[in-house]
Amino acid sequence: MAVGGFVGVAGCLGNVRIGGDDEQAARDRPDPELNREVETEGVEDGSRSQFQWGPTHAGCREEAGPTDDVDVFWRRTPYRYDHSQPVVVGDRVYVSFSGALFRLDLATGEVRWSTEVGHDGSSTPAVRDGIAYVTVWNGGDETDRGLAAVDAESGEVRWRRLTDTEITTAPTVTDDGVFVGGGYETQTVAAFDYDGAERWRNDLGEYASAPAVADGTVVYGAGGPRVVAYDAASGEELWTADVDGDATATPTVADGRVLIGTRASTLYALDLADGTVEWTEDLAGPVRRSVAVAGDTAVVPTELGLVAVGDGGERLWSDDEVTGATAPMVADGVAYLGDGRTVRAIAVEDGTERWSFRTRERTYTDVLLQGVRAAPTVVDGVVLAATHAGDVYALGET
Repeated sequence: MAVGGFVGVAGCLGNVRIGGDDEQAARDRPDPELNREVETEGVEDGSRSQFQWGPTHAGCREEAGPTDDVDVFWRRTPYRYDHSQPVVVGDRVYVSFSGALFRLDLATGEVRWSTEVGHDGSSTPAVRDGIAYVTVWNGGDETDRGLAAVDAESGEVRWRRLTDTEITTAPTVTDDGVFVGGGYETQTVAAFDYDGAERWRNDLGEYASAPAVADGTVVYGAGGPRVVAYDAASGEELWTADVDGDATATPTVADGRVLIGTRASTLYALDLADGTVEWTEDLAGPVRRSVAVAGDTAVVPTELGLVAVGDGGERLWSDDEVTGATAPMVADGVAYLGDGRTVRAIAVEDGTERWSFRTRERTYTDVLLQGVRAAPTVVDGVVLAATHAGDVYALGET
């Protein structure tokens, strides 16, 4: 049962808010909507537990999402402003808003707890073995920044690292460690063991991307016009590939190939083993978001349209009306993404729209409080999407 206010236990849980029945929570969580519960039986524990569903960031699953018109199963408003992609572990949803990490019930969207991790941050949490890893930034001298390990059951912060570092990218977790990227006025990228022991750190450009990890190799967009790969165990540089523009989008690894777009509007396919350029494709606009890969097709969000590219670099289709796309998530041949205030479902095969759903404005007087700015996620036929207005939606077919 929810109990209002901040709860402190021997000083350990002082930053954890349980439930939300107090006056402030009432203002932050207006107008909840529960029309239908989401089915949680049989949901896998770790398959959607980090950004783009895994350390390679391919953003693709075989299970189906909704393919026809959707309605709101539930909507909750845990907070507002900058937000992450929701991730799912069993019957729990984890999502970040402006430096706070929230745990919601998958079935009803009810907020179970929130933890104030830092002053600001919207990176997607990565959850593994009962710990949610999340990054925060813009803390100032008196507020911790960097990487935090949060108990996924209680919301207690277990440990922090890189507390003087402004990290704006999502952490990546693998079988043997946690890897972090760069951020504002930050050149540090690093790797940690699960107990917080630092494994290695290296310097890249400001706004180096979140890392993709595959086959013992950690790949970063370097912030500047480079893509860099390190050995996951030692941090030794394995290769560097020069590209034609700043590389800040998180790389995607699929079938031994690194796919990454640049701000110069080019998609690169690099060999994971040595960084050799296999092919390039000119795109409609600059790329700041990650690619999703479904079979032989890469779905690429650019600032001037959505583009599908084949396995050999050939353009398959494009849609110049989808200009605000988040990183797409593909489930059973359908790409799900945010585009301004709209959540869209688009067929990967030919680019036709299956459905769209317009999220609400929080208030008509504040036009900034709107928009889906991080990728949605898909779980057993339901799409979960957060918005800048502070809402989290569960959308499904009726």
